[in-house]
Amino acid sequence: MSSFLDKYNPKTSIFSNFEVDASLPKEEKAFATWKVLLSAKRNSDGLFLIIGKLLKDIRDEKLYLVLDYDNFSQFLESEELSFSREKAYMCIRTFEYYIEYLELDPERIGSISISRLSMMVPMLKKIEDKTEQVKKIEEMTFLRHGDFVKEVKSKTNKNGKPTVYWSDSLGKWYVGYYSNNCHLHDLGEYENKH
Repeated sequence: MSSFLDKYNPKTSIFSNFEVDASLPKEEKAFATWKVLLSAKRNSDGLFLIIGKLLKDIRDEKLYLVLDYDNFSQFLESEELSFSREKAYMCIRTFEYYIEYLELDPERIGSISISRLSMMVPMLKKIEDKTEQVKKIEEMTFLRHGDFVKEVKSKTNKNGKPTVYWSDSLGKWYVGYYSNNCHLHDLGEYENKH
């Protein structure tokens, strides 16, 4: 007989959906294990989308009240969940934008890192046509990380903030700035004291 607490604090096993019958013949076990491994990989890649959808449902439908939390922030901070507000909203916004708004394939979007997807949103929102937004996502997906960051910054940095990154070709830090709103302070020559 399960207790009252077990009903509201369910015990879950991360392996329950990914078990392979150990009694299978070796050939069948190999393919069954391969199938489960691929399923686990796909699930882990897109897990932030699932988390985003579930958190959105809990927030939008105020389900946290039924779970005895006064507000969504308190729910996120619960001992069992312990989610930062920033991470929770990043998952929610990513789900809302790419899955609900753009109606893209969750399998495809789940294969792109959440940090990359999150960084692209401000740039994509400046493009009015959804078809063009999707083309831009495809284009950005195949960029190396440094090129990706430069592209995002070039499209979103319109508020005058300096752009700083390491340039392998120059062997130095690159600082891009607007001379009419930045003051550079020369620190002299760099000395490596290690």
